[in-house]
Amino acid sequence: MIPISWQVLSDGWTTAPEVVVLRGGSWFRRVKFHATAFLLQHPEAGWVLFDTLYSSRFFEETSRFPGRLYRWITPVTQTAPGGIRQLLEAQGISLRDVKHVFLSHFHADHTGGLRDFPDAKIYCSRRAWEAVRHLGSWAGLRRGFLPGLLPPDLEARLRFVREGDDLLGDGSLRVVELPGHAIGQIGLRFTSSAGQPVLLAADACWLSQAYRENRPPHPVTGLLHDGPAYRATLQRLHEWHLENPDLLIVPTHCPETAARIP
Repeated sequence: MIPISWQVLSDGWTTAPEVVVLRGGSWFRRVKFHATAFLLQHPEAGWVLFDTLYSSRFFEETSRFPGRLYRWITPVTQTAPGGIRQLLEAQGISLRDVKHVFLSHFHADHTGGLRDFPDAKIYCSRRAWEAVRHLGSWAGLRRGFLPGLLPPDLEARLRFVREGDDLLGDGSLRVVELPGHAIGQIGLRFTSSAGQPVLLAADACWLSQAYRENRPPHPVTGLLHDGPAYRATLQRLHEWHLENPDLLIVPTHCPETAARIP
């Protein structure tokens, strides 16, 4: 197995009541959720980016209606004004050196930096793209999608993937389908440079406690996602956790994930 080095990046955060994201949680305790992306380094293919954070474009797109409602519902504190561009350049990484961008789904906190990678192939599921490609501003809002974040040549650069696909053709990165939170949501599985199996689980759950205990979010979140599919995916993560305790399952927004931010 080819080992992959990886790190967590973030350019902002929002908060939510614990009870919303974890059934039986507190109405009075708020949880901080960082928008995170994952930078992977393949020994031959180079840099692979999993999602692209908010970027300043999120704030541009939500400065007026209807996008303004998005920021009103989930107020965001930005920690890196330059977004993914700033975070990579701070490490001496050229944006043009990132040739592979893996998009878990099309919510705005995952697509904000897409325009920063004009030379990259962009991988997503076909179902995810078909679900949003024709949505305008108002219809997109219902699905957490801001069409203005997408590069104009996106469709020409898309590469569709599905469950079990070998992203780079050498067995190092495998696609996992994680539907429920968003139509066509996908994650990525690999072995870290430390020899640990890792699953980047996107928003399949918001807290690691949820997959460990198989605890879904509050039923009100069914207004935002496919409840039955979400619960089936959470059950799948829970079973994987029980079968292989060494597997590191990494939800995008969990505070445990944020603790890995350098």
